Amino acid sequence: MTSNATSAVRRDFRSSLRLEAPCEFSAVRSATLQVREWLAEKGLSEAELGGWELALVEAANNAVKYVPADKRQLPVIIEISAGERDVEARITDHTAGFEWPDEIALPDVESENGRGLFLIKSLTDRVAYLRNPQQNMMILQRARTPAAGGPVPDAGRLQAQLAEAEAALNDMTAELSSSYESLVAMFRYSAELVAQTDVKDFSQRLLRDLMQIAEADGAVLRLLSADGKKLETLLVLPEHGRAVLPPVALAEASPSVEIGAARNRQDIWFDAEEPLEKDDPLLAAMPMGNGICHAFFVANQLVGTATLGRLAADKPFTAAQVNLLHTFIDFLAIQIVNARLLDERTATRVTRRELEIAAGIQRSLLPEKVPVCLPLELSASCRSALQVGGDFYDLIPAGDGAVLLVIADVMGKGVPAALFAAVLRSTLRSMPQLFTRPAELLEAANRTLYADLSRVDMFATAQVVYLDPRGAKMISASAGHCPLLFWQPGQAAASAIGQSGFPLGIESAAKYSQTTTVLPPGAAALLYTDGLSEMRNAAGEMLGEERLLELLARAGAQTADTHAARHFLLGRLADYCGNAPLTDDQTLILIRNTA
Repeated sequence: MTSNATSAVRRDFRSSLRLEAPCEFSAVRSATLQVREWLAEKGLSEAELGGWELALVEAANNAVKYVPADKRQLPVIIEISAGERDVEARITDHTAGFEWPDEIALPDVESENGRGLFLIKSLTDRVAYLRNPQQNMMILQRARTPAAGGPVPDAGRLQAQLAEAEAALNDMTAELSSSYESLVAMFRYSAELVAQTDVKDFSQRLLRDLMQIAEADGAVLRLLSADGKKLETLLVLPEHGRAVLPPVALAEASPSVEIGAARNRQDIWFDAEEPLEKDDPLLAAMPMGNGICHAFFVANQLVGTATLGRLAADKPFTAAQVNLLHTFIDFLAIQIVNARLLDERTATRVTRRELEIAAGIQRSLLPEKVPVCLPLELSASCRSALQVGGDFYDLIPAGDGAVLLVIADVMGKGVPAALFAAVLRSTLRSMPQLFTRPAELLEAANRTLYADLSRVDMFATAQVVYLDPRGAKMISASAGHCPLLFWQPGQAAASAIGQSGFPLGIESAAKYSQTTTVLPPGAAALLYTDGLSEMRNAAGEMLGEERLLELLARAGAQTADTHAARHFLLGRLADYCGNAPLTDDQTLILIRNTA
């Protein structure tokens, strides 16, 4: 970090400080601490110093978090000016900028965004945001606390601002804490799902953990009966002094919120203003303050309902806690269905049902729509074999028109592979700060998943590509996955690019490299799983990578857009396979520069 402090004499005898910090979280944090020390020398109170430190940290962190990769080498500039009456700060960043909202209010507890801007607004008297194609500047201004004998500030207003800021900080802290605890629990339960057979014991431990993390006072878990006609009680927590809840029939007209949630497939909330009906069976077991009922499904089939309740009427469940409920119960649903499958009489019925569950999990991993990334056009396909495995792809909007592409293959088949595919997808999506650096993203995912994958002797291969439409660039990294294929007009054949590393779950400290490739107009790239290159025809001959390279070149030369190229590839693959059954999933993502 470089600093240049200059003093200037103005009408109010202002002093100024200018700092240039590298575009890194640790560097801007160090710069804000240096500003605090400088302001302390100017006589600001501890309350003022804390407010300025928090506001500058929030603004500077945003400058680092949202900067594009090609501008990360530019510094974050912090300029501070202090006079007798006020302090003014200017933070210059090189992000794409954003539209400053007309109104900034305390976000709802269910909202995941907006608290940063609210904190900055609450801790300053005036905020201005100047947006420019080259760089942006945020200007913050706050009056200094007057010396003894001066005007007395509005204590009520200051106290209200402090309370609002404290509430926002508490909400953010609670969300971060619950997200961490949820992730730890997911990994523990995912490993237990492989061997656990006692559904009630597993459900009880999971439900107790959920109650503790979500700060609930009571919980009820009901499961769909074997005949599919009613909801039967499995657990009521806490157990001491709780009434036995009779089953509730799905077909009957009932005031039960559990039946309502199951029929409408939506969460139902209840509180003092909208209480449970007097004939609702839950009244005998649920705290009366407020609560939420969640119906859960697997492969589009109802499994049961889970209800959480609190005694306090003025403390509703937050968005983060509702997400915890969904995550925990969805994991529980997989174990419940697995246990039922084990009770089936024949191996054929067990296998068929397991494949249906795995297929449902696999389908749920796929994105509902393809993000727009012009001039780069995307098209994807995932074709399942007779036995469902751990193939999946993901298309994640990464801001400023960029998209993160993920294609992966978890070793094994059935529910365990599909489950770990879901965990891998959630892990990658939880690290948006690393989307522009695919190699570091894979390293972080490997560190997170290594213990759970190695414990059950599983591993996963993955290819991650950050797609930047502004320069038509691909930044790619591979963890033991099939190579990225690339073709451009004028080439007779496509080529494989990039280097591969260890699959996830093999080496705890594995390092990965990344490759940057520019897609000129008309060029195409293909991400795929080994179900394509290793497919066999009726004679038992494997397609191989060389034939796949030829097919990509023909698809690029003979089609004009990505969708036509995808249909061309799938058609040629089907022709090669003929009547031979698929032995593995076939998943692909096709990229093309249509400029």
